[in-house]
Amino acid sequence: MIPNIVFIALKYFFLVLLYVFIILVIRAIYKDARAPGADNAAQRGARRKKREFKPQLVVLAADRNLGARYRLSDELVIGRAEGSGILLDDTYASQQHARVFSQGESFFVEDLGSTNGTYVNGRKISYALELRPGDRIKIGKTVFEYCV
Repeated sequence: MIPNIVFIALKYFFLVLLYVFIILVIRAIYKDARAPGADNAAQRGARRKKREFKPQLVVLAADRNLGARYRLSDELVIGRAEGSGILLDDTYASQQHARVFSQGESFFVEDLGSTNGTYVNGRKISYALELRPGDRIKIGKTVFEYCV
C-alpha cells in the first residue's frame, strides 16, 4: 500500500500546479489588456514603412531589361510610345498598351485597347483588375511581376 504521505504530497503538488496555472492565465490576460497601445504603435510604424516603400513591377521575361524594377506611382502607362512610363521595345506591344494606376492603397492594371491584349496570371483582361502581390502581367513578350 501507498503511504498517506504520498497522497498528501500529490495533493500539494497539484495545488501548486493549479496556482501556477492561474497566475499564468492572469499574466496573459494582463499582457493582452495592456498590449493594444504598444501593438498600435508597432502597426503604425509598419504602415508608415509600407507607405514609404512603393510597390513595383519587376521584369521576369523580356528581350531586354530582364530583372529591371519599376516603382509604381499614381499612374503609369506601359507601351512602345516615347512618353510611356515603361518603354517596351517589343513589336507585340501597342504604342499605349496598358495602364497601371492606384486607387486608394490598391493598384490596378487595365488594357488600353491593345491589339494583342494584356494578360494577368495567364488570363486576358478586359477591365481594370486589382493587382495582388505575385501577380504576373504579360504585355507582348514582356512579363512583369507585381511586388509590394
